[in-house]
Amino acid sequence: MRLPSYPVHWDHKAVFAALETAFGQGAAAITGADAVKLWDVNWTPMEAQEKELPYAKPYFGANPSILLTKQSKLTGKVALVGGGAAGVPCWDAIMRAGGTSRAQVLKTPTATIAAAAVKTSGAGAFTYTRTTAYGGVHPRTATLTCTTGGGSGVAAFTVAAPALGSDAAHNQVAVVMTTGTAFALPGGAAITPSAIGTDFVVGDVFTIALTPAGCTYTPSSDRSGGKSLEVVLTLPDPENAGQVQRWRMLGGRCTIKASGAADDYPYYEFEVTADFLAPAAGVAALPPDYAAWPDPVVISTENTPLCRIHGHDVVLESFGWDAGNSIEYVARVGRQGARKSDAKASLTAKIEAPSLASVDFFALCDARTMVPFLLQHGAGAGTAVVIKADRWQLSPPKPGESKKDMMYDLSGKALPLSGDDDWSIFASAA
Repeated sequence: MRLPSYPVHWDHKAVFAALETAFGQGAAAITGADAVKLWDVNWTPMEAQEKELPYAKPYFGANPSILLTKQSKLTGKVALVGGGAAGVPCWDAIMRAGGTSRAQVLKTPTATIAAAAVKTSGAGAFTYTRTTAYGGVHPRTATLTCTTGGGSGVAAFTVAAPALGSDAAHNQVAVVMTTGTAFALPGGAAITPSAIGTDFVVGDVFTIALTPAGCTYTPSSDRSGGKSLEVVLTLPDPENAGQVQRWRMLGGRCTIKASGAADDYPYYEFEVTADFLAPAAGVAALPPDYAAWPDPVVISTENTPLCRIHGHDVVLESFGWDAGNSIEYVARVGRQGARKSDAKASLTAKIEAPSLASVDFFALCDARTMVPFLLQHGAGAGTAVVIKADRWQLSPPKPGESKKDMMYDLSGKALPLSGDDDWSIFASAA
């Protein structure tokens, strides 16, 4: 007898993820906007230890077993992209369930421009209101140097800031300061001087700090306050149109790492470990909404404007970052679930071997020097992601070859200084 074939179409799956209201309690609601645009999905709906019941018996045969520490796992990849117009990147929930803290700077004048200028020399003094938000990708300091002394409408300044990544150098001369009139700063920012308390003299120098809008993620050692995910995977019900099989995972916590190579798109790779729940059938399908998920841009000279190691710009072929999370499923009386037990971050970079006169990575490794690492991918505000580590301790560099060019494979640990400052990842807001 030939049976009718109604197989589940694996490619027609949808994955949704949202932060839980409390660990293991699920999200407030799962909507289409919680859909995750991912690929290379590997899913283990039930993983468990089988423990045999070793009964004595007067005959051959296997013994039954019971299941212990039942859990679910899901791995996948998502695009490494900036924060866009929303200011919060589409991968926010995954990153926060990966044991990180998030600090958000809104794209407003008061959030991105310091409240007051810092006088480094001279006699002049002024106050201002913040008028137009800073639109750059990197934190910058605008330096105002008085070139013509005087008061409102007379005093003139050179306004300067060095280039960094996609943020072009700013050097405007003879910028007159007039109360009640906008005064331009780097990155499209502007202030409006409200009062000049003391007239300026030539040589007066002021600095104004500018902070980019977006979200900065840093590691967190707070185990009790860490975020967790509800993950829902749906598959079409082959015998009931418009209905799905629904598989839920609660209390999800993540390992997470990022990688990318030249002439390819970069991505995060994550693994969620969570509680196992029995699936539900006959559930109404939830259409996924991927509007918040832009396509990634290829790693290239144009799209990746900055890779700087130990203060030197390098030619990059590939990079990797790993939060180094250890996620373990704990089962005790009164406590059960996925827990982050440790985090040891690391970085890798494959670069063209520079002149030893420029930078000697072997000497830096031998001296156990803490090497700063800075990478920007995405050419402007809203698309840019900046990966930074101030204390990269190199393992011995490994020379290699790529298309007959000598390369160095650099790797090592990202070390903390005072705690939870091993690394940072910034997603720029448009």
